[in-house]
Amino acid sequence: MKTAHLLLVAAVAATTSVAARAFPSNTDEARAEAAERNTAAAHSASLRRFVPLDAEVVRVTDTDSARRAAEQVNARQAHDSYLSEVLRVGTGIKPVPIRVTDTDSARAAAAQKGREEALLADYSDYVKMQAQAAHEPRGVSNR
Repeated sequence: MKTAHLLLVAAVAATTSVAARAFPSNTDEARAEAAERNTAAAHSASLRRFVPLDAEVVRVTDTDSARRAAEQVNARQAHDSYLSEVLRVGTGIKPVPIRVTDTDSARAAAAQKGREEALLADYSDYVKMQAQAAHEPRGVSNR
């Protein structure tokens, strides 16, 4: 009986050890991993053609349906605006550079440069996605 109990305790300890390694050890790690997954998904979605989740026309009859309609419009506008920024920067259209006169304007100029570099990286990804889509057989969907 004592041997069976020790084997059971050893099995539980081994299972707990394996489970602990399979999942993040704390909440911060779990949040960081979730944030990375969400960022990657959002980045990929931002460079694709906009397809609303609710493809049906929303009839506004009450407050909830008005919110759904507004969410749909806001999502499309945000997507189109971001994709427009990516395409503008990718084709060489740049904003007026910020003139550095003090630390605040230096920070703003650095942020502007960082944003431009991020948009250029997104443009590169966009061009790659378009090239891949051009080589896909017709009639095949990625959805």
